[in-house]
Amino acid sequence: MKTVLKYIVGKGQLGLLLGALISLLGLASCIEKDAKIPPPEYSKRTSIICYLSPRNANVSVQLGFTVPYFGVQSDTVSYYSDAKVTVSDLSAGTSVVLPFNRVDFVYRVGKNKMPILNDHQYRVDVVLADGRSYSASTQIPPKLGPTDLQLGKFSVGKLEQNQQFGQQVSVNVELKMGNTRKGFYYSPQFDIVLEDGQGDFYGNTMYFKGSGVEEGIGSDTLRFFYQERMWLQGGGGMGGSKAIDPMKFNGAEGTFWVFDKGYAESYNKFFEDTGNPFAEPILLYSNWSNGAVGTLGSFDWEEMTITP
Repeated sequence: MKTVLKYIVGKGQLGLLLGALISLLGLASCIEKDAKIPPPEYSKRTSIICYLSPRNANVSVQLGFTVPYFGVQSDTVSYYSDAKVTVSDLSAGTSVVLPFNRVDFVYRVGKNKMPILNDHQYRVDVVLADGRSYSASTQIPPKLGPTDLQLGKFSVGKLEQNQQFGQQVSVNVELKMGNTRKGFYYSPQFDIVLEDGQGDFYGNTMYFKGSGVEEGIGSDTLRFFYQERMWLQGGGGMGGSKAIDPMKFNGAEGTFWVFDKGYAESYNKFFEDTGNPFAEPILLYSNWSNGAVGTLGSFDWEEMTITP
């Protein structure tokens, strides 16, 4: 009885092994064949880009359409040249139709015909020759002042030596602004300047959390923190003379930006794009109606120098 049982089990295992072998052979034959998977169906969509600012000399709208991602690529970009593009200042109750500029391939007028003013609301309407229409709205951010961004706490550590990279120093700087407005986004883009004990200066770009863009928080204080171990030119085989303690924070200079939601979303998406072809694709932000892609955004800025 035991012998018969062992025979039956062995026979069953042999059957399983044969079945698995046949499956593997079939899989190998499939692998050798080229898989033909058609690319996703291309759907042509209207693309609209418009950024409004009191700082711009012109009011411009770029109007084109998307191209297929797969297949033969071309550097030539096609535009709609026969659309009706209207920009309206909803706060002032005025509007202007933008003519198509055949040199730069954009719809454009000078801002003397349509002034872009802080805190005003604007709408852009696009009507194609076939009757399809798109629209989007924005509110221009509030005007910034030269002292709106203030210096908070700051510290500079002692110089550290590194045989491979030269000298380094730990730097902590806080920038702050009170009475920011919710729904608008703020971004300081500054270079920091340090001075050493012999009067030599060292600079570095200040990087803040994420993309460095923060939404306003009302009456509370909006804070930006720069915390970095800063490498200095000189010493350690890097060339030049070595810095000498004590190191001190001499100041920072740059541009303080303010964006509306549309511009901030678009800025953050481009910041996420690393250029790596193997990274996850970036889904661009769009705030146009009826399925158009692109952004209507607005921004303003103030150049300033911050010193202790």
